Amino acid sequence: MASPFKNSISNVYNKMIIYSLITSILSIIVGLILLFLPAVSNKVVGIIVGIVFLIFGVNSIYKYFHRDGAKIYSLNIVFGVLYSILGVVIILYPFSVMSFVTICLGIFMIINGATKINYGVWLKKGNEDAWLVTLATGIFIAVLGIMLVFNPFTALTLTQLVGAFLMITGVLNLSDTILFKRRAKEIMDIFW
Repeated sequence: MASPFKNSISNVYNKMIIYSLITSILSIIVGLILLFLPAVSNKVVGIIVGIVFLIFGVNSIYKYFHRDGAKIYSLNIVFGVLYSILGVVIILYPFSVMSFVTICLGIFMIINGATKINYGVWLKKGNEDAWLVTLATGIFIAVLGIMLVFNPFTALTLTQLVGAFLMITGVLNLSDTILFKRRAKEIMDIFW
């Protein structure tokens, strides 16, 4: 019979997986809208991107405070505060200049990638087979974020670019979350 502590950890872990699934799906949906409807005004784009950042920030802070000793979420307070600040700033000042929003999205992706890299390192320490997928996902997202900050893409409109990068990040986060869900028992043993 499982201990009450282990059951509590399992419940927290399952809630975190659900929140990660929701935020990943939201990123994909917003990314698709921005990619295929680039005529949406920059102000609307700024507000949407700001809301996505704020959701990620609140989710990260929630994971930190409800981690019940989980080492994997020890840096989430830092990432959550950064996401939330970016989200609020963009919502309050949805500039008509998309370059600011694009740079913020790039920073968001770099932070998201760093989070995944952190998870991959912890998985490696725990001898979990999924460590390489998580690490590679983190590196890929961080590289995309760096590319977005320096914006070598001149052919796409910034709205389409933001949409494409949000969609890619959402898909990568979704695949990572599904992997974490499938390997829940092994991953819980590593991080708690």
